Amino acid sequence: GSYSPEAIVLRANAELANSFGNLAQRTLSMIVKNMDGRLEAFEADAADDALLAVVKLACATELPRDFEALSFSTGIEAWLRAVYACNQYVDEQAPWGLKKTDPERMKAVLQTLFVALRDLAIAIQPVVPQKSAALLDQLGIPADERSYAALENSDWFSRLVATGFTVAPPTPLFPRLELPIDEATSD
Repeated sequence: GSYSPEAIVLRANAELANSFGNLAQRTLSMIVKNMDGRLEAFEADAADDALLAVVKLACATELPRDFEALSFSTGIEAWLRAVYACNQYVDEQAPWGLKKTDPERMKAVLQTLFVALRDLAIAIQPVVPQKSAALLDQLGIPADERSYAALENSDWFSRLVATGFTVAPPTPLFPRLELPIDEATSD
């Protein structure tokens, strides 16, 4: 692969800022705006369950297995497929349009994405530890529940809801990178 400054900036912007960072920002902002930041128990439908199965497979099985085998790019690709699946789910479910037509469905969609974000952030910690920690902080996930083993814990969301945790307005995690002027004009 290419390790030029241009390639690094392009990948960071496409995969971190645009795909994962924007997913987190949009999801948490919509929870704050449309649910006053409050999480609640919800009924997942087939689309929600399908998305969470894709995310769980990538985060709890594929990425850890590939990282253990020192196949880092393969593990990250599995993680990115899960991020892309989340973004496709957002586009298909269009939670912004559900507020007036089906507010309960909107809440289910947003909270499904919240669950997915937690798994994605835990899984990618070895690659971007500070940014993952910042997102997990925004999600209210305690430091002792951020391991790969925690991905198998199915009652974490109901426990978080029971605490009365409220999502605060999010801070962007991955600002878009720009090439320094001398790098961009050195050719």
